[in-house]
Amino acid sequence: MRNSLRFAVVGAIAAASFAGSAQAATTATGNATAEVLSSLTVTSTADLLFGQIAANTGGTVTVNADATVASSGTLIATGSRSPAAFNVAGSPNAMVLVSLPTTPVNLTRSGGTETMSLGGFNTNPGGAFQLDGTGNGLFHVGGTLTVGNAQVAGAYAGSFQVSVEYQ
Repeated sequence: MRNSLRFAVVGAIAAASFAGSAQAATTATGNATAEVLSSLTVTSTADLLFGQIAANTGGTVTVNADATVASSGTLIATGSRSPAAFNVAGSPNAMVLVSLPTTPVNLTRSGGTETMSLGGFNTNPGGAFQLDGTGNGLFHVGGTLTVGNAQVAGAYAGSFQVSVEYQ
């Protein structure tokens, strides 16, 4: 009986101590913040120029975003060749990611149906870049033009889309 009484007293003390700790709860306050960024805009300021091309047996002309130029095949490329340029405006010092076309686009001969394929798009700076302290930035886009054997003479034009988003 004496042991039973001891267990009962120890049990009552333990229950009282657990009840006391459950009542000793505390609270804390958390903070939340958010920043709304300015809407991004992107504007084309210069076209992607491949110059004049003598097709001969065809090949490719590449105008890279860093303004380097190359060609393959027996074609001759001359004249003004330069990458396209785009201005971006948004929130100061924000990082933006440039997305380029993933499939080729066609340039079509003015007054005709003949086409050349433009693909291999690249950008400088590559991928993502930081807007300056006023929220402005600039990037260039290059690509590779595939010229067919005996490509029909004429002026060819087409368009491609780029997009920017905050990163």
